[in-house]
Amino acid sequence: MQRLFVMFPDRAPGVGLVLLRLGLCAAVLTLPMAPTGWLQLASLAAACLLLVGVWTPLAAVALLLMMALHAASHWAWLPLPVALLLLGPGAYSLDARRFGRRVLRQPPGGSSGRDHPKE
Repeated sequence: MQRLFVMFPDRAPGVGLVLLRLGLCAAVLTLPMAPTGWLQLASLAAACLLLVGVWTPLAAVALLLMMALHAASHWAWLPLPVALLLLGPGAYSLDARRFGRRVLRQPPGGSSGRDHPKE
């Protein structure tokens, strides 16, 4: 999953991505997708995934497809899932927690001892 994102930005860019995710969730919840059925349920599920930042690429593609099905009334909102798909979830998401950068720590002494033969 990490290969889908260049990085997980934090600070101001990370807050901007949180606002983008929240704005897209608000758009999905307020725009009428369908009176009932699988489309409404799928859009609600994708909005919930975006809200916490889980499986962000999958949720963004799902919302993009659902909005494209109703492009006549939702064409102005189509750039939001595309932007989120291209930028990634940001540092303030569960995707970053699971797939983000890790700090590797070397044990004290510089080596684990396996590299040097015993004397």
